[in-house]
Amino acid sequence: MESTQIHPFLSLFCRELSVHLESVSAQQKTISPSDFAEMVSTATREILDAYLSGSIELQEHYASTRDGYKEIAIRSIESFAESNRTIEGITLEQSGLLGCSETQKYIDFSAISEKICDLQSHLGDEVSRANKMIQELNSQVHELELTTTLDPLTKAFNRHALQKHFTELLSKDRFSHEMFILMIDIDAFKSINDKYGHVAGDKVLIFTSKLLKKALRDGDKLYRFGGEEFVILLNRTDLEGATLVGNRLLNLCRQNKPLYQNKQIKVTLSIGLTAMHDDDTLDTLIHRSDVALYRAKKSGKDRLEMEV
Repeated sequence: MESTQIHPFLSLFCRELSVHLESVSAQQKTISPSDFAEMVSTATREILDAYLSGSIELQEHYASTRDGYKEIAIRSIESFAESNRTIEGITLEQSGLLGCSETQKYIDFSAISEKICDLQSHLGDEVSRANKMIQELNSQVHELELTTTLDPLTKAFNRHALQKHFTELLSKDRFSHEMFILMIDIDAFKSINDKYGHVAGDKVLIFTSKLLKKALRDGDKLYRFGGEEFVILLNRTDLEGATLVGNRLLNLCRQNKPLYQNKQIKVTLSIGLTAMHDDDTLDTLIHRSDVALYRAKKSGKDRLEMEV
């Protein structure tokens, strides 16, 4: 790795590690030293794997993510500086008004009380303004995260990208090819978290994402739909081809097991498959594939069911 890539590597590493920490902290209050070491190792390995495989170019990633957050950071600092100047001005003004003239023999406590109340009112207004700015900046950070297309943990595409890509497919030519959707769920994922911990759960999500992406054809995309659910849009195929892809994914998971602290974790999938109809929207497609997925779960898991 060249020296010019070290800075973006560290930036990406910190973000990767923070994603793992946030995922665990949402489920548990403490983390053991061994689990933290495992997180550091996983974050490093994920970035290096992506770098060596050519799936991510560090400088490009650094440039693409840096500018948006940098702009928000600059606005935050400017807002803080403005608040400081405003508060300083209010304080100086009030202290000047409280100054006693040489002709005054007594302290006017009523005037002091009035000015203190005035000062409190001005400071309260400024604090409210600063809080409003903080809320706006937080909203902008949230919007910036939504406009990114990758899920930060699994590096699969996210739901925002799913909607975007689905719309693009329809705009090209809705009727030129059949389209299918696979709704995929990791079986007994809660049990994996309960038995091995949430660090292991994250590793299973990352492992499953990598496995699914390797099995796809060129042009097919994998999306993390939420939690332990993934979605695959299959274009330019028929029902037989879509079924073949689904069964291939099931077999891959049966034959490969992720390692966590030298223990193999059994991972199986349940898959719901449906075909796109002429009047379908993404929501109706998702609903039908969800019905098929539910049937696969009820029928024993580790299987594919169709809802056509």
